[in-house]
Amino acid sequence: MVLLLRALTVVYLSVGFACHAALKTVSVITLPDYAPFGFLDNGDTHVVRVAPGEDSPVFKGFAWDVVRESFHEMGYTVELWVVPWARALTYLDNGRVDLIFPVSISEERLKIYRYSKEYVNTVYYRIYVLKEQPIEWDSLATFDGKTIAQMRGFNYGAKWAQATDIKKYDVGGIFQGFEMLKSKRVHGFAGYEGVWDIVLQQHNLENEIVKLPMFDSNKEFIAASYGNPMAKKLLKQFDLGRQRITENGTMTRIKHKWSAVLSEQVEAPVQRN
Repeated sequence: MVLLLRALTVVYLSVGFACHAALKTVSVITLPDYAPFGFLDNGDTHVVRVAPGEDSPVFKGFAWDVVRESFHEMGYTVELWVVPWARALTYLDNGRVDLIFPVSISEERLKIYRYSKEYVNTVYYRIYVLKEQPIEWDSLATFDGKTIAQMRGFNYGAKWAQATDIKKYDVGGIFQGFEMLKSKRVHGFAGYEGVWDIVLQQHNLENEIVKLPMFDSNKEFIAASYGNPMAKKLLKQFDLGRQRITENGTMTRIKHKWSAVLSEQVEAPVQRN
């Protein structure tokens, strides 16, 4: 009888620990069309639970690999939500999900979001122009008084924010910006190198549109709403996981996996604008 009770106790404790582990879940949200950092094979929405050692069958990207592996390293199942960016921000603000990625730091965002200490990826900012357009690039001041398209809601760093003599025109999509450039309705299109390059390739525009030298760069993080009571804990768990995958070589493997499509530049400092 004593042996039976001991056996039942072991089983009970094992089940208890298994249930606890199963409850160790974090929900993260991101956008569907941000290659190479995160992108869906088809459509613009996707929700899936990804246990440690597993992956989404249809969502891929460098940033997703970093976030997933970091939380898996800490034993978390990741509930991944992929929706258009404006909806992603709404879901984060109303508490439907825990975290959002990848997101850069700005003064406005710091008022409403907590950020991880460890970064997810780096972005490099360039102006895209028509190849036939003669431009003597010096700095952003080259475009003073001219109209440059920019993605609505995107952060382009401190230098862009301070370039107040440029006429900035909001667009809702990357291809829309390139179409405006082709029709000469704008003089250039401010973009994220890599992300913009992939759209150029998808639409066979590499021979018509070129990019000027990098004017700034920034890091992107994972963030949580101040209203989320679990924000500090989850961000700390990501930071610890990110540190561990750097130490155990997983981060090196992720970088190698995406090396063909990631820009190779000097590491960017963290900016606030």
